[in-house]
Amino acid sequence: MLSKSIGARVILVVGFILILSIGIYAYVNVASQKKQLTEEVMRGAFRISETVRRSTRYDMLKNQSDDVHQIIETIGEQEGLEKIRVFNKDGKIMFSTDKLEIGEMVDKKAEACYACHSAEKPLERLTTPDRSRIFTSRSGHRVLGVISAIYNEPDCYTPDCHAHPPEQKVLGVLDIGMSLEDVDKDIKSTQNKMIVFAIIAFLVISATISVSINRYVTRPVRELVKETRKISEGDLSNSISIKTEDEIGQLGSAFTQMTLDLKKADEKLVEWAKTLEQKVEERTEELTKTQNQLIQSEKMASLGKLAAGVAHEINSPLTGVLTYSSLLLEAKKEEDPEKEDLEVIVNETNRCKKIVKGLLEFARQTEPQKASSDINRLIDKSIDLIFHQAGLQNVKIEKKMKVRFPKIMVDVGQIQQVFINILLNAIESMPQGGSLVVSSGIEDEMAAIRFTDTGHGISEKDLPKIFDPFFTTKRQGQGTGLGLSVSYGIIERHRGKLGVKSKVGKGTTFTVKLPITESSSEIPQKGLSE
Repeated sequence: MLSKSIGARVILVVGFILILSIGIYAYVNVASQKKQLTEEVMRGAFRISETVRRSTRYDMLKNQSDDVHQIIETIGEQEGLEKIRVFNKDGKIMFSTDKLEIGEMVDKKAEACYACHSAEKPLERLTTPDRSRIFTSRSGHRVLGVISAIYNEPDCYTPDCHAHPPEQKVLGVLDIGMSLEDVDKDIKSTQNKMIVFAIIAFLVISATISVSINRYVTRPVRELVKETRKISEGDLSNSISIKTEDEIGQLGSAFTQMTLDLKKADEKLVEWAKTLEQKVEERTEELTKTQNQLIQSEKMASLGKLAAGVAHEINSPLTGVLTYSSLLLEAKKEEDPEKEDLEVIVNETNRCKKIVKGLLEFARQTEPQKASSDINRLIDKSIDLIFHQAGLQNVKIEKKMKVRFPKIMVDVGQIQQVFINILLNAIESMPQGGSLVVSSGIEDEMAAIRFTDTGHGISEKDLPKIFDPFFTTKRQGQGTGLGLSVSYGIIERHRGKLGVKSKVGKGTTFTVKLPITESSSEIPQKGLSE
């Protein structure tokens, strides 16, 4: 992972540049110092050469060899002087601080002599820099050699004591050898110091760069990577706290803003999914209700045809039975034991006649004769008709009709029949007394009337069959099971809806919804009145 780290790569690049820069600086500095020291030694050698030449001039004119040799030896004792020699024109060593060399011939091809004896550059034509050379001594250290020509001056060829012809320009050579051992030591010491300085500088600068990069680059980038992984895992609750104002800080701020935008988008998607799910459930429920209504309508139509046929077939026989049984009952005396049996026949025949009448009403499905009506007044009239019966069973009726309805188009007789059917069923469901709340309002742009009782309720298994003909939850002989079926058919022919909700032991709510006419100029506040 280290080779893939941004900080490590930056440190390696900066370290390479730093080492290269320090290396170039050290090389230039050492070379410059070496050149300066060598030039300084060279100037000293020329000064010594000039000193020797001037010091020995007089004794050489007098041909006092011992004195010349003494002077050369004295000067040669100075620190840093490797050797002083004087050659004649043939290369014979005439004087030297090394007495063993006196009288020997100089090797003109040796490293220390080739410059002076080059055929292309005779000694008298050599410039001052060309008269110096650096070579290695027998002991292994470097030596700077400087030569100076001893010219044939007039004082040398005019006296009688010298036999040098005037055309001879150079009489000999003065060779000064300066040891460069101290110079090399100084240069070596400087090189070592530069190496130590380079190492220390590299370590200090690298450490500083490492700390800076870790603080201002690596740590924020790691934070960004950490938060990116959290986002990839679905966690959008975190934000990056990078408080710098540089590019990393701006990237952190942009990243935080992006996280907030993603969170908002995710929340919108979740909310949209919930809304979509809710809408799907609502549409499914509506489709289920519509399907149930269609099934109920088809069932009602089939049962209506059957009921009409049955009612017509048994109506005539029932009339005959009722007529003759009534005549026989009137003819019997009070003490006649058959009178009681005839009364049962008459009562049951009347009951059958009521059932047949209900069947005919259910099957007839008379189209409503609609007229503009006030729905609240219809409710009031219906409650007035059953108010006495409700009082007998200790049922308290409460009206909540605060919303002013526009006139709606309904068949007053049929709608009133529906209301009375529902009210009577509610009262009969509370034999021990209770409360019945009748409320009206606007719901789904339709007039909605609710009847809520506190009766014994309807079980879940019976609730889907509540509108089926002849189905009843009352005791035997207390109902025909056609009231709600007839009511359902009436509301359906008004293009309305009749619904029911119930819980056993808590009560039942019937809801009648009727369409509001298009001519209504004002629709009141939505929702049932409280």
